[in-house]
Amino acid sequence: MTLRCLASAAAMSFATFAVVGSSAAEDSKSDISVISQYVVSHKHWSPKIFRIEKKNCDCAFAYYEIIYLPELKNGVPGGGKSFAVYYDEQLHKIIKETHFQ
Repeated sequence: MTLRCLASAAAMSFATFAVVGSSAAEDSKSDISVISQYVVSHKHWSPKIFRIEKKNCDCAFAYYEIIYLPELKNGVPGGGKSFAVYYDEQLHKIIKETHFQ
């Protein structure tokens, strides 16, 4: 009987972890969507000409780089149209736009 209770508790624990994990993935997709809409509306770029990458940052907000794909022909993006944003994951909004650091 005790073994069955332990197995049940473990299964419930795993199910909770799976739900939390998928929720974080869904939040990330919605964050990318918000940032993508920002780029389309503020820069008037087609979604086909940029890529969004989340980068590690020692800052209060999430840091995303928006890579202008035609710049990749030059090797490393930056110094051109590519830029970065600081994004508040709680409010789901862009706090600041900046050039690459």
